[in-house]
Amino acid sequence: MKKFMLSLLLAACALTLAAQTEYKASLFGCMSDGVTLNTRSIQTAINTISSQGGGMLHFYVGRYLTGTVFLKDNVTIVLHEGATLVGVPSIYDYVAPSNAPKGIIVAEGQKNIGVVGSTPERELNTNVVGSGIIQGQGALLTENAQAQLAKGYLAKTSGQISPALISFSGCTGVKVTGLMLQGAAGDVVALKGCTDVEVARLLVDSRETLGCNGIVADGCKNLTLTDNFIHVSGSAIQALQSKGVKVKNNKTPKGKL
Repeated sequence: MKKFMLSLLLAACALTLAAQTEYKASLFGCMSDGVTLNTRSIQTAINTISSQGGGMLHFYVGRYLTGTVFLKDNVTIVLHEGATLVGVPSIYDYVAPSNAPKGIIVAEGQKNIGVVGSTPERELNTNVVGSGIIQGQGALLTENAQAQLAKGYLAKTSGQISPALISFSGCTGVKVTGLMLQGAAGDVVALKGCTDVEVARLLVDSRETLGCNGIVADGCKNLTLTDNFIHVSGSAIQALQSKGVKVKNNKTPKGKL
């Protein structure tokens, strides 16, 4: 009987610990009204989750306006169906990691991070594509940035006015899966010097700005690109000086890559 009760206690503890890895963005004050700027609230959530050992930050139905947020070790952002991260159309709200473009979701030298559109359970169904959305408002952001350039408030560099949707530098154990990615001002997914990366089941539609590339990997190792549909104004995939790149079943409107 004692062994049985001990087993139940251990099981209950395990369930409690597992539950602690799941966090709702709303608990940190994130607002889904499409108007409130959530940058600080989202960053607080990421910092807190990472400091507690890691976990998943869940966003549910709504539009979450944000500038740059930095992912930290062992944190995964989960965008459920109907949830959209919306980039604020002000270039002053974006920051760049070292040697990589500015972006909405960025990381520098972090481990075991991810941005996914479905939970691992849903990903057992490989037909699940694009559950959550990241929308860059690229055309509006570019227009506003050009106005600032014309007034002399910004230096004239394309990197300064063209943030990616996702920009990771020097990270290990990266997962970007099951998302719809739209309207980037710059490249959609930028990976610089990252290792052990999975990019899969993305539905990319970013044609608002000229020269927008889909997935750009520079100096990466062990990169897997699978089942992505990419419709951009520039190149769908660029793997520059990268090793161990596996490309399978990726498509554009013109056919398979």
